[in-house]
Amino acid sequence: MTLHQHPDALTFSLVDPYQHIQKMLDAVPDFAALHAAVELDVFEALATQTVTSDELADACGADPDAMNRLLGWLHARGFVADSSAGYRLTELGHVLTAEADPSQRHAVLVAGSTYWWNAIGRLAHTIRRGQPTQLEGQPVYEYLACTPGLAEQFDRFMTARSTAVGRDLASLDGWAEVRLVADLGGGLGGVLAALVHAHPHLRGVLAERPGVTARAHAYLKEQGLLGRVEIVAADIFEEIPRGAQRYLLSSILHNYSDEACVSLLTEVRHALQDNAGGQVWIVEGLLPRRTSTPSPWYATDIRMMSLFQGGQVRRASQLRRLARQAGQTIVHATPLPCGQTVLAARPARGHES
Repeated sequence: MTLHQHPDALTFSLVDPYQHIQKMLDAVPDFAALHAAVELDVFEALATQTVTSDELADACGADPDAMNRLLGWLHARGFVADSSAGYRLTELGHVLTAEADPSQRHAVLVAGSTYWWNAIGRLAHTIRRGQPTQLEGQPVYEYLACTPGLAEQFDRFMTARSTAVGRDLASLDGWAEVRLVADLGGGLGGVLAALVHAHPHLRGVLAERPGVTARAHAYLKEQGLLGRVEIVAADIFEEIPRGAQRYLLSSILHNYSDEACVSLLTEVRHALQDNAGGQVWIVEGLLPRRTSTPSPWYATDIRMMSLFQGGQVRRASQLRRLARQAGQTIVHATPLPCGQTVLAARPARGHES
């Protein structure tokens, strides 16, 4: 054992470097087993009942011996508990059911999909080239448009995350003077739904790609919000809905290059000119100011590099620079309980009109 600073800890502890790497290696089959259990609907089959290993294998269309071994892994990792009657889900296991709120089921299915798995597997090639290979000959969102099943899982994955963001945003001050809020690239509308539920005076505009709008319509109908949220099919790099007092860019900028971010923020600035005092709220996970500070956002940054040309998680100073280049000024930054940060920006002096 040697004295070593564990990358996931803020304090020094005794860590065996060899065993630390082994744990990282073990994480690969661990995730593969988790993905397999979700894909086989193991958690759905156990959601409301206790069943034996053989019954579960039959329900999931699996080999009985292989299912028994998978259950051994699930039991050891705390996803299931056993009794004389069979296996049942633990609280940890319930988070992977479709009905959990929030659910991690869709996130696991997306991360384990062929496109996502191949992208991260080609990371060394991406680092050599400085940009990811377009797997299946298509960038991410174009591929999703042609793969409806994965696109739906991706939407649900993003909605589970964005709902928490929306609740955090709704708890902040400053909504009383806002009548219309526009969420640019807002997926199914998870952020908007949380906002307008919390503030009855608010109306919303959801701007999304045409392939997403039908699913967004269905989601907002479930939420009872079609009368308060307008859905606009638009490429936000070409068309920004006008008239909002507040624009949201929630988990958008980390998908794009600096040049694309500046272009988008410039277009938002033009839209803000219709409303004196209007702001754009940029919601992003941020890398820490000091590179030696542990952060889960480093893993997200690697994921963005593997998937999106120019995509990256940035530091606050980098986002401030991009805002300045787009003629905007970030006036305050507020950390959110969900782990992201909202940076409020407005047109810089001299760019108001």
